[in-house]
Amino acid sequence: MPEHLEIIDACALLNLYASGSLEAILKSRRQPCCVVEQVKQESLFIRKPSDSATSYDRKPVVLEPFFQSGLLKLVKLESEAEQELFVNLAAQIDDGEAATIAVAISRRMQVVTDDKKAIRVLKQEAPTLICLSTLDVVKAWSEAMAIEPTQIKTALESIIKHANYLPGKKHHLFDWWQTAVNT
Repeated sequence: MPEHLEIIDACALLNLYASGSLEAILKSRRQPCCVVEQVKQESLFIRKPSDSATSYDRKPVVLEPFFQSGLLKLVKLESEAEQELFVNLAAQIDDGEAATIAVAISRRMQVVTDDKKAIRVLKQEAPTLICLSTLDVVKAWSEAMAIEPTQIKTALESIIKHANYLPGKKHHLFDWWQTAVNT
């Protein structure tokens, strides 16, 4: 396994998909990105505005092209240790996050998640593993590929609109996000 392999959980995957730039974002990563089977099964829809100003329809998430191209790799719980860790973690957090963290710990992968409880559990179980957020990944993409501010703004607005994601004021990239969406 490469040293800095990344594994993405469902909330971050849906956020990145909602950006409308998932392919470009994945291509900009220096390492392969993985998801567990549970995350693939959980990542079914993003929000699609409906005719009503106060409601949303669901838009299907289509991940197969990303798996077929190799931009996303599907991984499964393999060892008995991963299975056991998954079961223990699933008592605290959702299955997708539990499987993601179990694989990350076992294989020493970086984790991409925005789930506060999952982040807390990851820090308890494996304090030395790197944990990235959607904003970390989007910012890295924007810098690596010299993305124009208007395109960054569009991607972030799409994440807000289609994934209902807003970073908290304590997020370490909150100021960057606020500047980017108000450009």
